[in-house]
Amino acid sequence: MIKLFLTFTILMAGLHLAAQIPVAENIERQVPANIRIKLVNALDTLLVHISKGKLKPDEISAANSALTASIFGDLATITANEKQKEPFCYKPQLINLYPVGQNEYSCAVAYIKDDSLRAIFNFMAIVAGDKVAFSIPLSYLTRNWKYYQIGNVTYFYPDSVNKARAAAFDKNNSVIATKLGLQPEKLYFYLCSNYQDVSRLLGYQYNSEWAGITNEGYGVDAGCIFSIMHNEDFSHDLFHYYSAKIRTKERNSAAEEGIAYSWGNAYYADENGEMITQQQLVKQFKLYVRDNPNISYLELFRKNPPVFESQAKVRALIASLICDEVERQKGVEGIEVLINCGRGDDNFFTTTNNLIGLNRDNFNAKVAGLLNRYQ
Repeated sequence: MIKLFLTFTILMAGLHLAAQIPVAENIERQVPANIRIKLVNALDTLLVHISKGKLKPDEISAANSALTASIFGDLATITANEKQKEPFCYKPQLINLYPVGQNEYSCAVAYIKDDSLRAIFNFMAIVAGDKVAFSIPLSYLTRNWKYYQIGNVTYFYPDSVNKARAAAFDKNNSVIATKLGLQPEKLYFYLCSNYQDVSRLLGYQYNSEWAGITNEGYGVDAGCIFSIMHNEDFSHDLFHYYSAKIRTKERNSAAEEGIAYSWGNAYYADENGEMITQQQLVKQFKLYVRDNPNISYLELFRKNPPVFESQAKVRALIASLICDEVERQKGVEGIEVLINCGRGDDNFFTTTNNLIGLNRDNFNAKVAGLLNRYQ
């Protein structure tokens, strides 16, 4: 027993000397020492490259490589600290390592600063000879999921898929892209029950900034979408994805959110798991206006106070009414002008004034008239 303990101590000392990343003493012992050293060396190099924004293609495994590179790139925001010129603000520490298949391993890294835990990220590693390649755990965690393909969209799900909603989203994928003069893209859509499930598929076992968040999704990133509360529709952010491909100036939030509310939805799901639509919000907003007859639409647009019981935004809804009128009068060409009007409300109002004669001075009267057109 003493001999075995001394052998293990020597191996662990070699493991620490082989890499800069700290390694927890109680990590799983089911990985041979030579593989552990190789893995930790490769992981250490990967983390340095991530922090410097210099990922190398051979460090990333083939499965979901584009999405993996994107997520790994985001990890740099955790470790970077430009002001203090430190390579690691929250320092990574390997806290778990174990095999999950032939030559495949799970590596859990905690990002810690003093006594503060920022995140725990799970890397998947594949060892092939002298090479080690890493990925997010998406393929591994969804290996037993089912899939359903409709048009340009492939859904992956653990339990069920609503085919009617899937068909509607596939149609909207084509409609939005075509209206903007683009080709509809192939999309890979993962159905998750909440945002905590989404984050785990992306590699985050824990992220302090996302703690407690449920009613969110993720994407479009490398052609991949992760659902909002297991809903098959992601039209809101799909518009943002396609609009970015034709935008020539900085994004105008009012214009983009308005079009996204109109062409897609309000992004969030309601208590029944259905996406909140512009039509629903218009009905709720009319009740709000009835109960608050002295409101200023311009002040609501400027200050964006909470009006709805959901997370939907009144500013975006008002903008959607304006964008609808632009499209009614000027067609998609007018929408493209809005998309490219540049950042800030000044640019938004200059453009809406040129397109449909709506400006700050007549905003209240114009918006009241637009609202009355909706049933």
